[in-house]
Amino acid sequence: MAAQAQAQALRDPIYNPLAPEVIADPYPFYRRLREHNRVYWHAVLNSWVLTGYEECRQVLGDTAAFGSDFRRVGAQIPEAQLNVQSLDPPEHGAIRHLLVTALHEQSPAAMADRVTEIATAHVSALRGQGRPVDLVQQFARPVALRTMSEFLGVASPDGPQFEELSNAIVRSMDAGLDPSRAEPGTQARGELSRLVGEWLRDTDGAGFIGAARRAALASPQVPPSLLANSLRAVLHAGYESVSRLLGNALARLVANPALLAGAGDPVRLDGLIEELIRLDGPVQADARVATQDRVVGAEKIRRGEVVVLFLAAANRDPGVFAHPDDVDPGRRRGVHVAFGRGAHACLGASLATAQLRAVLTALSGSGLSLTAAAAPVFDLTATLRGPHSLPVFVH
Repeated sequence: MAAQAQAQALRDPIYNPLAPEVIADPYPFYRRLREHNRVYWHAVLNSWVLTGYEECRQVLGDTAAFGSDFRRVGAQIPEAQLNVQSLDPPEHGAIRHLLVTALHEQSPAAMADRVTEIATAHVSALRGQGRPVDLVQQFARPVALRTMSEFLGVASPDGPQFEELSNAIVRSMDAGLDPSRAEPGTQARGELSRLVGEWLRDTDGAGFIGAARRAALASPQVPPSLLANSLRAVLHAGYESVSRLLGNALARLVANPALLAGAGDPVRLDGLIEELIRLDGPVQADARVATQDRVVGAEKIRRGEVVVLFLAAANRDPGVFAHPDDVDPGRRRGVHVAFGRGAHACLGASLATAQLRAVLTALSGSGLSLTAAAAPVFDLTATLRGPHSLPVFVH
């Protein structure tokens, strides 16, 4: 089935999501899409593809006409996929309020200290390696999992089974290209939601899980399954998205070590972090369904049609970002859409940013230098992008 989807995707002359050259570097292909038509009908995806910044912002801000909940146009959605990310206002409001309430119970200062400790310890562990180190498998993914587990207040669910489930969910995000990925992803979501349900029952009240359980007592309208699914989404995004963000950023730093120069200056560091998130954010695209007819750009999008927002392309729109492919720490901040916007803006944006800051600070102060031992190899996924391996020598 994957080979069939790949062959079918080749029929689109502008953008073939699973082509090896696109997986390795999708950004020139996004540029071609945007230059051809910022609102482009992609026959293989059976969707409108948006690559312009203003067009993406329009759709992200219009939840009345563009929904994350495909049930609004009659689609059947498995229960395991219903969570804070897939519901729309007003139904979305209760679960998001619950999670925000639990989030406010956490101490930002204490969590920032712990994030720093985790990053520093893992950077220190890179010293003295007499062989190549894989900065993805031996650094980025352990850092993200350890941080997320401590944030949630649970033991790290590491091991091959957890990795298999987590990766199945990532692959299922590309089910529009390879339908065989859909069912394993649905099953994996159910398995992880059951694990989260056990945490909710067994937690001693620590961390975000404990805070969410307390907040749930004041929100009886939120079904237990929806709470478990939403916390599973938090766990999965906090692990997969952040580990890929770290992997992408590290790949850039290995290729251009001079970027870390001056990272001891908080202002420059903040600008560098913003640029790395803009340029190397792992979430390439997000989907919405039109619930009303709307005009976007020069195209009329009709109710029931799917719109794929290429956030990674919007973040390199030259109409908004001068010299869009360059790292410019002095660029105006708060503009990119790497964490989304509106009702579905990423709940974990501050934690993801804190982890990237802690890793960059620890590397900058370590005196270590990283040189490529081999080219990075990227996972064969289009929606969530990141390297599977990043071998380096540590000096």
